[in-house]
Amino acid sequence: MNSVLKIFNYRFYLKELLLLLFTFFLIEGIFSWIFIHNSIIIEGYQKLLSLFIFGFMLYSFSHLKNSERIIVGLFTMLLVKLVFESLNKYDSVFRQLTMFTVLFPVIFTLFIKYILRSMELDLLGFMAKFYLATYIVFMVLFGRGFSFNLESVDMDDYGPFSGDTRVIHASHIFMMIVPFLWYLNQLINTKKNKYLLPFLFCFVVILVHQHRSVWSSTLVALFFYLISTLRNRLQNLSRLGNISIVAGTIILVGYFFVANLFPGFIEFLSERFSEIFDPSKEGSTGNFRTQQREVYFDLFLQRPLFGWTFEGFEMPNPLVDWWPPNTGQHFHEGYMEMLFYHGIVGLILKYGILFYFLIRVFSKKLSAESIILLSFGISGMVFSFNYVLPLIFWGFVGMCLYYLEKDKMLPTENKSDTKVIEKVPPVTYREFRTNRIRS
Repeated sequence: MNSVLKIFNYRFYLKELLLLLFTFFLIEGIFSWIFIHNSIIIEGYQKLLSLFIFGFMLYSFSHLKNSERIIVGLFTMLLVKLVFESLNKYDSVFRQLTMFTVLFPVIFTLFIKYILRSMELDLLGFMAKFYLATYIVFMVLFGRGFSFNLESVDMDDYGPFSGDTRVIHASHIFMMIVPFLWYLNQLINTKKNKYLLPFLFCFVVILVHQHRSVWSSTLVALFFYLISTLRNRLQNLSRLGNISIVAGTIILVGYFFVANLFPGFIEFLSERFSEIFDPSKEGSTGNFRTQQREVYFDLFLQRPLFGWTFEGFEMPNPLVDWWPPNTGQHFHEGYMEMLFYHGIVGLILKYGILFYFLIRVFSKKLSAESIILLSFGISGMVFSFNYVLPLIFWGFVGMCLYYLEKDKMLPTENKSDTKVIEKVPPVTYREFRTNRIRS
């Protein structure tokens, strides 16, 4: 188990790679679908894994930091409340496991932070390449029906698919913001052309899949990334201006060719983009989200503190009748899901970290990795208005907390210097842990 494997120029012990594979990588739907074409098996695996991870975090409680202990303690107290409620009302230990999995991202965030800290891994660059490779493999295997006409596709098992000719669901394309920002950062800071092509590829992927929720989330992430890098002096206005000129030139050239080769496509994308500002358009998914928000918000007001819990899960759907009974309310919006099932307490426990990110992103002592992940985490607050955030997203939130923790150990240079943050000298880490990152 002490064998060393090299992937994407990153080196891992075999046992570390296996741990990351089964507790992190396989949580990503388009990656797990490459190996297992059955969403029931994948969802069952994730539920079992969530129970194992929660047990592991309880077992490792004494090794956690004080802030982590508080969060695990609050989560456990809320879980104990649900157990007593289930025993009292339904004569079962835990009536619906979904009530646990909906809140589980709180623990998953801390788990990823804990294992990255234990193994001293610099994983962001690897994950950027991981998503790029996974997307390409997935589209080669399953993307033959891709087109821009947005026609519905009937499937026996939708899994990570969108249910139309965009092929991949928005929650998976949303994760492409990570490599998008990482390659942009590499391009800006290294000025190496080898990063231009993968950056443009990520941009095109986000664009052509036409998920408006991803478009708006990407713009928000890009905004906070640029603001934070300027505040931390990781780039300056002149360099940003040069990059803007190059980017503008590429966009104009691309616009010329697309407008001539595919007449009407630019207008089509413009219409799609304009729908971001008209979310209540009749017949759109945005209109259904608005209806769902209005109906369930009134129900939330009846039980604002802890939500409807098990009773809400088994409540008949007040909007549609095509979902099987006792399968929950099938929320589009992440905030409303938490408010309805777990109330204000659950919302604060789950989303409190993202509100913390919104404050921390304006700090002046951040590494590039922290800025990328903070910006991505904040974009999740926008995405939550459209969809429930995928579990893998919360793993990146945990990764961000790990990098923020590392930032506190970095020396601060003279305020007048161009760069505020310098990397920790390699001598502060074990030799293998340092040299493994890039060979």
